[in-house]
Amino acid sequence: MRISDIKEREFNLLDLIVESYIHESKPISSSYLCKKFNLPYSSATVRNVMESLERQGFVCHVHTSSGRIPTQVGFRHYVEAIKEREREMTDGLELPLGLSGELSVDDTVSDVLEILSNVSGYTSLISIADNNMHKFVCRGMRLMLEQPEFNDLAKFKNILYTLEVRMDELREILDYYSGEDLKILIGDEIGFNEIAECAMIVSGISKNKNRTTVSLALLGPMRMDYVRAGAYLLATRDYLKDIFSEGM
Repeated sequence: MRISDIKEREFNLLDLIVESYIHESKPISSSYLCKKFNLPYSSATVRNVMESLERQGFVCHVHTSSGRIPTQVGFRHYVEAIKEREREMTDGLELPLGLSGELSVDDTVSDVLEILSNVSGYTSLISIADNNMHKFVCRGMRLMLEQPEFNDLAKFKNILYTLEVRMDELREILDYYSGEDLKILIGDEIGFNEIAECAMIVSGISKNKNRTTVSLALLGPMRMDYVRAGAYLLATRDYLKDIFSEGM
């Protein structure tokens, strides 16, 4: 088998490992992959590929389990591979965002964030910069407790610490990526030791005629459903873009 074919097989299996781990939240074994996806390889072949992926740093063992979970490097490779799919998924995506036109912009933003958190299952954040005035709003922190990774109270406290005590620094990160259509930060790429086991997706609204800059984000575990979360974030960003252009 050519080296290029071997690499393609490795990365195809890596994608399956990542997607399986996202949905199962437990180590993924070779037998699981073979059965779940009806692979044209034996369990032993898949196990050898997983061992190769582990040597390259894309997956790792957890305790004594025979399965593997993706590392930050593995998630990053997966995200780069599916980067174009978020926009595709917004086609036909319906969000329950038909809010009353009588609401103020502030109330609309608050309600939209709550809806975004509920449909995505992750914590939603927004930073609004308007004429040197800054506003930072967070919704859905409780949803972190529904993620198996954060059943450990110490880890959850670290997230709360970041969202409350280091709020200004977190807001600066959102502002920095306000010009991005979609920016995915994984693990320590976010820049906070306290949430190094998380991932954050950011999308921004460029300055409009009123010089208002808006950055919207979702914060969740590294085992985030990046495609689904990205689609929800972009759809919500587009909705807010209309709100800000009309209301400010």
